Amino acid sequence: MATLALPIHTIERRMRGGAQALLVRDQAGNAYIAKCVGNPQGTRTLINEWIVSRLLKHLRVSTPAVHALRIDRGVAGENLLEFSAGNRKIPIAPGIHLGSACPVDPERKAIFDFLPRRLLHKVVNLPDLILSFAFDKWVNQTDSRQAIFIRERSPDPGGKFRAYLIDHGLSFGGSRWEMKDGALNGLYHDRSIYDTPSLAAECHAAVDRIQQIPEQSMFSIEEEIPPEWLEAGDRRDMDRLLDLLCERRTKLHETIDRALLQLHESGAVLPRASEGKVMLGVLLLLACLPRSLSPTPSSSGVEVSGTRNVRMSNAVEQGELRLATSFDFTPQTGSEGAGHTYAAQIWLRDSAYFFRVFSKKEDGTQDQLLGEYALLLEE
Repeated sequence: MATLALPIHTIERRMRGGAQALLVRDQAGNAYIAKCVGNPQGTRTLINEWIVSRLLKHLRVSTPAVHALRIDRGVAGENLLEFSAGNRKIPIAPGIHLGSACPVDPERKAIFDFLPRRLLHKVVNLPDLILSFAFDKWVNQTDSRQAIFIRERSPDPGGKFRAYLIDHGLSFGGSRWEMKDGALNGLYHDRSIYDTPSLAAECHAAVDRIQQIPEQSMFSIEEEIPPEWLEAGDRRDMDRLLDLLCERRTKLHETIDRALLQLHESGAVLPRASEGKVMLGVLLLLACLPRSLSPTPSSSGVEVSGTRNVRMSNAVEQGELRLATSFDFTPQTGSEGAGHTYAAQIWLRDSAYFFRVFSKKEDGTQDQLLGEYALLLEE
């Protein structure tokens, strides 16, 4: 049975984003982010939002509650009921749309789109963002992981924050309703949250929780979807989608292992420490000098030294080093080595960064090891 729709009393303003959502309020003044039928990302994204929100609630993850909203002509702010498509304006039809309840009144309490890295440790439910890494692999989230943050009452100086996972419309490949594995999809923009030795354990614990969601609960979500959102063939395709979700759960541990490996090898995760940025910056400068691979001192408390005596290959095999990032680069015209492509690797051990530069063959494979360096911060 479809959920009863809440009548909307006021349309206040447009929101950012591809779905061209609206901030609306009901008669009691409760605020919602409304995503409308026919939006540029497709009406199926409303169904995606509904399904994913319900699944996250099963997992006790903080995410705004979703509701069916009824928006009629004659409401205050009805001039905002239109989509922009280039120079054209497309009217939004009155009827049943999707609303995500704002956790607080945005006119009375701040809602933060992001937090500085130095405040992330104050997020009381930061594990929800880690869980979303596994969850988003399950539901094929093709957008980056979106979240908002709201300050909570706390005796601590500066207070605490709670994260709410939002914007699930591009799950299931968006309107395509397809399932693919992409390790770098669905990542939160501050990759430092993945720089934790417990990442793998937390992700696999999340998979265990996902596998415990009753199959009956998953299929009952379908009964709540407003029929106004369904087009010809959508019911059949939604049944197939839910079947695929159930099937993907059985192999989700293996999917996560592959995703974690690809995340690790991609270099997408940067260190949390601001000093790490300084060291990586110096390493990138060294990478621009492939013909002058000799250690040189640096300012700003960074010491650069040769590291051939660390026997990096042995250290890697013994698990003493971990690969932080790898990339190819080509020096600009006029630089030594211009026109040649080189490969670089950055490895970590405690607070030390180890840097290796390789020449590359014409076929793109790695060739000769040209140099190894270590960067250490002076105490």
